[in-house]
Order: sequence, then C-alpha cells, then structure tokens
Amino acid sequence: MTLHIASGECSAEALRSEHPDYDILPFNEAMCEGDACLPVFGEEFCRLRTEALGVTMQEYMQKSPAQKLKNINSYDAAELYFDHDMFCTVNAITLLAYLEAAGFGGDICFNLLKQDGRADVLSRSRLCAAGYTRAYETVLLRRAPYKTGFDVFDRAIPLYLEYKKEDNALTRFARSFAGSETQCICAILENFREFGIGDVAARRICRETHRRK
Repeated sequence: MTLHIASGECSAEALRSEHPDYDILPFNEAMCEGDACLPVFGEEFCRLRTEALGVTMQEYMQKSPAQKLKNINSYDAAELYFDHDMFCTVNAITLLAYLEAAGFGGDICFNLLKQDGRADVLSRSRLCAAGYTRAYETVLLRRAPYKTGFDVFDRAIPLYLEYKKEDNALTRFARSFAGSETQCICAILENFREFGIGDVAARRICRETHRRK
C-alpha cells in the first residue's frame, strides 16, 4: 500500500484527477515561514506553525497532514510530489525528517513536479529518510548550510538561508521598488520564482519593508 504525498492542495487535486484510486495526502505546510522545532508535528511544533501561518490550532489541524502521517508505518511505500523551489524543498526536508523519526521502513520516491501546481512528473528519484533529521536541525533550526547529497534540495537550501535573513534579496528588491503594493507583489512573484513563495508572503515582505523605510 502506497501513500502519495503531494506538496499542497493544487497538486493533490491534479493527482486525484489523474489517479482517482490513489491514497493522496496534501502536505499543506509552509515551513519557510516562521519558526520550527523538534519533534516534527509535536505539540510545540504545531503551536509554532499556527503562529507562523496566523491561524487557530483547529484551523491548522484541519489542513495539517499530522493525523494521517501518524499511520505512516501501515504503508509499504511513500511517493512524494514536490517541485524544485525553496518552498517545496524545506517542506520535503521536514517530511523526510518526520519519516526518519517515525522509523518508516518503506520505499520512498521523490517525484519532481513542474512549478505550475499540476502533477506533471519531470523525474523520479529514490530517497532514504536516514539523515534528514540532521538536515532539518541544521537548516531549519540552526539556519546553517548543509549538503543532503540530493541536487534538488542542495540547490534550494542556500535560497532558504538567504530568505530567512532580515535583509535579503527579496527585501532589498521591495525596498527599491517604486510602484504600488500590488505591483510590488507581482514583481516579487515574477522575479523570485525559485523561492516558490505565494502572494501572502510577498505582501508581507512588501509591507514590512516599506514600514522600515
């Protein structure tokens, strides 16, 4: 039995339309925002995530994959569907750290998706969860460089470390942008696609940056 874990609702819906018989779970996280801790999906972790996302605990748990992932060891395999950007990379590292901590012994395959919200698979790679708790601790908790040995992740990790700086490439862009807030949001989304952030994060960057001017 295989659990298919999609990066979010859009890719999960696209996957369901192509494979209605699949057991599909949208990951529904935004680990590049806010703080994190160990254990993944523990009580303190969930509290920090509600703060980062600006939702109640009830709202968070309704969308969180935490409940279903508690039963991960009833599956023989996990198929992961994420794209190559920073947003997806830190989510995937978090998921793999959880799988390692849970002692998941099934096969894990990473399906690289196009960055368009659909479920078109560009490539498939076998992964092992061993070592990803250390990657999670180093990158998301200590915010230090780390090499996982998987090219997709290793290209995106430096972007996350840049993103978490108070003064980063996106804030500098927003600070120098002369147009309206809406134009600034659109420009950030267009010029920093490799970060994979959405309009909510881009709006926050624009507003926080302009408040500091």
